[in-house]
Order: sequence, then structure tokens, then C-alpha cells
Amino acid sequence: FNYPYAAIGFSDFWRRWHITLSAWLRDYLYIPLGGNRHGLTRTYFALMVTMLLGGLWHGANWTFVVWGGLHGLYLWVEKFFRDRREASAGGDLIARNNPWLGFFYAFLTFMLVNITWVFFRSGTFGKAWQMLVSMSGMASEGKAMLTSLALLKIGVVIPAMLIAHWLMRNTKVLDVAHKLSWWKVGIVWSAMILLLIWAQESGSSFIYFQF
Repeated sequence: FNYPYAAIGFSDFWRRWHITLSAWLRDYLYIPLGGNRHGLTRTYFALMVTMLLGGLWHGANWTFVVWGGLHGLYLWVEKFFRDRREASAGGDLIARNNPWLGFFYAFLTFMLVNITWVFFRSGTFGKAWQMLVSMSGMASEGKAMLTSLALLKIGVVIPAMLIAHWLMRNTKVLDVAHKLSWWKVGIVWSAMILLLIWAQESGSSFIYFQF
């Protein structure tokens, strides 16, 4: 992964998200299906089939197919407008010459990708619809999930996480570990082992076990 949620556009997202899977889909599905070498129709076909099969790779459920189909649709629309823009402006200028437009496009990418995750994590379309309605704030029933104290904690924790992420975004774990003394490394390892032990008490399984 390479900061996928900072992606400016959906093709950029797939260059950053699960890089190993993205490379496999490109090399063994997209390119053999024709890629971008045989005209626009073949390219759109290859994009959609690749993403649909990528969805089925995650599980034999229609919600995964919709997840892949949405990503294929996003890539279709992006390619259509990018080709038109490059033909008229001579290049992709969205982020270089207009940073505010680039920021908006990154935000739009983030929001639309999150919609696909609803289908990815929902076992049925009914649950997916219920989640989407709740996310939009249009749910007519349901209890308040967050107290005032919880909202205050979120207001502190999220900015702290963003600051920590920004300060550490280009820091490698091994570089930090090499600078730590032996007893600090021991504390980190002990904490990780304890977390693994506590996690065993949870009933939820790792999502990729089913694949």
C-alpha cells in the first residue's frame, strides 16, 4: 500500500491500493484482455471485466461483483474525461495547475471508494442499502451510537492521528527500530504479543481467510 486514500483519481487509487493484487490483475487479466492497445471499446471491456473478476476473487457473492463493477465504472468515467481533457489541453493538468481542483478530485475519489466498501463488507444488498441510508443521515430509526463524551474523544483522537500520520508519513519502521535501544525494542515486541493474545478472544476472523 502507498497512501491509497491520498489518491487523486481511481487509476491512481489502484496504483496505490494492494499493489501486489493490482499488478496481478494488470499483468494477468487487463493486458491479456487487450489492455489499451486495441481501441477504446476493447479498453473499456478489459477494464470492466478485470474489475468484475477482481471482485469475484474476493468472494463468490453478488456484493463483491457490485464492488468490482463500481470500480470498473469509476475507471470508465475517469478514462473518458481524461482522454477528452488530454486531447484538448495536451496533458493531465488537474493537479499541477489547479491544486484546489486536485484536492476536490482526491476528496471525491475518497468518498466514492468508501461507497464501494459498503458492498464489500455487506453480506447482502439489504444490509448494504441499510448502511448507505444510515451513512446519508436519512435513517428514520435507530439509537444514538455516540455520547457527547465519545464525540469529544473523537474530536481529539482524529486530529491527533492526522498529525501523527503527517509527521510520520515517510518514516520506515525499520529505520525507527534501528535507532531504538534493546529494551525499547523489547517493550514494543511485548506489546505486540499481548495484542495478539487479546485478539484471539475476538470471534471475528481475518477477512482474507475466505479467499
